[in-house]
Amino acid sequence: MDILKQISLALFAIAPGNYSGITPIGGDEYAVVDDKELVDGFRVLNIKLDPENGNIIDASMREPDGFVARRASIADKQSVYRDCEGVAFCAERGTVFISGEEDQRILEYDLSGVPTGNELEVPEYFHIDNIAGNYGFEALTYNDATKLFWTTTESTLLSDGFRSDLQHTTISNRLRLQSFGTDLKPKAMYAYEMDKPTVKKKKGTLVHGVPTMLALDDGKLIVMEREAYVAKSYFGSFCRVKLYEVDLAFTPEVSATQRLADLPSSAFARKKLLAQFKTTLNLRHINFANYEGMCLGPKLADGRQTIILIADSQGRHGNKLYRLKDYVRVLVM
Repeated sequence: MDILKQISLALFAIAPGNYSGITPIGGDEYAVVDDKELVDGFRVLNIKLDPENGNIIDASMREPDGFVARRASIADKQSVYRDCEGVAFCAERGTVFISGEEDQRILEYDLSGVPTGNELEVPEYFHIDNIAGNYGFEALTYNDATKLFWTTTESTLLSDGFRSDLQHTTISNRLRLQSFGTDLKPKAMYAYEMDKPTVKKKKGTLVHGVPTMLALDDGKLIVMEREAYVAKSYFGSFCRVKLYEVDLAFTPEVSATQRLADLPSSAFARKKLLAQFKTTLNLRHINFANYEGMCLGPKLADGRQTIILIADSQGRHGNKLYRLKDYVRVLVM
């Protein structure tokens, strides 16, 4: 897999954001969710790639700011903040589904941003009371060929054991990969084990988990494992991204009553490393990017498939010396 250079959306005069998920909705347009947006909805981002090599040649937001949502809810003074993290377009239904980490729900919207009143029937073990703080639903994907949605929590459920952090770097996060059909009902569930974190520091902040997945036509998944370490002084921070191909063909299903911490290694999905890269913030390299969203891009002229990644810059957080950037990166399979 070829990993192309990351490109800042600021180069195309696109406003700062907290972009946490991305999905293609037709042509060169993508629905993008912002996890700090106070009104539930999504933005429409246009990304054009060079058909020969996959390089980004242009990007723009749909006018005026690309945002489509039920804006009337502001006037109604309804609380609609959901911490939108993952987004998936279902062509069969012609709608967009958005996962919320604040409420652990996956709701359906039409392409004008209005909720349809439908949602995926999330099983009880994913209830907000079983989620480690801010480690709920981030990943969401749908595939037109398999007609399946897939999601998982960013980190281990409380009922499944301990999660990895700076005090527990020898622990592997164990996650539940959950599928749903187009009838919105849950289907199969599988166990997935992440790599252990590589950071050796005891101070700072570590965000270690699965922020996004990608469902493929052959039934396989691409799972992003992200290890984002932020040092107290910021210098020395890094984000390590690993993309794994996951084959569930010979993986046994797991049930809600099985505690993942108690399962043998044979119970977890097989995975194969496809690509990995690391961005950093230090005196030699200043390219830190916290990647959270992933989706299929267009196929190139020679038939190769592209994958588009998008990073969350926290609204281009920083100071006079340095600010994070809203990076987009293309991978070519």
